[in-house]
Amino acid sequence: MAKQLNGSLYYLVANVRYSFIIFWIILMVMFAVTIISALLVPDSVISFQLAAPIYVFAAVIGFWTVKNAFPYLIKMGSTRKNIFLSFGIYALLLSLLNAVIANSVNSVVALIFGGKMELGFITVTENGSTMTNYHLGDFLGENSWITRVFIDTSISFFFLAVMFIIGLIFYRFGLIGGFSFIGAGVIIFILGMSKGWLLDFFAAIFRDFSIIFFYQLLVTGILIYLVSFLLIRRITI
Repeated sequence: MAKQLNGSLYYLVANVRYSFIIFWIILMVMFAVTIISALLVPDSVISFQLAAPIYVFAAVIGFWTVKNAFPYLIKMGSTRKNIFLSFGIYALLLSLLNAVIANSVNSVVALIFGGKMELGFITVTENGSTMTNYHLGDFLGENSWITRVFIDTSISFFFLAVMFIIGLIFYRFGLIGGFSFIGAGVIIFILGMSKGWLLDFFAAIFRDFSIIFFYQLLVTGILIYLVSFLLIRRITI
């Protein structure tokens, strides 16, 4: 069991390695261009954000892995339970790794321009240019590196779990089943907004916004992932 789990984890990591490297190369190039632009263009206002791209990347990987990795794991003899366990570990580690890299880069930039930090998330360069780097942690009482990493990990894992189960629905029931599921979700969202109970839900989150929300979000992502086992156990090549 342990060898099979290690083998599945190795395959999942190898399968995403190229996409992971390309993603971070592109993101770092764009990040460098943003900083250079702020340094070269006087009185400019530049905004950069590394958290949002890793959320999108996690969502894409969650959906993409179902079709591009699972059939091959099954062909190699991996059991459905092993696939479920290996992908859960892989998803959590990938979310954590992206969060660590993103916030470490942000910390290095903040350290370089640390003498000119204002309000905690605005950097003013010597030529008068302004670089802003917003993070959800800025709206909490505590905004440490560990807090930001946890926030990004919980959000990334939640998006990954949601898109993963959507990917499973598309894989199991085809385009009709997948788009029917999405359509049902859109209808529920519209009804919730029109009836007001969804607005009340978002208002309650905003009113009591704290680090507890991200603990709840992580638990929700784990629960969503646990539900995915009902689909994984019936997955075929």
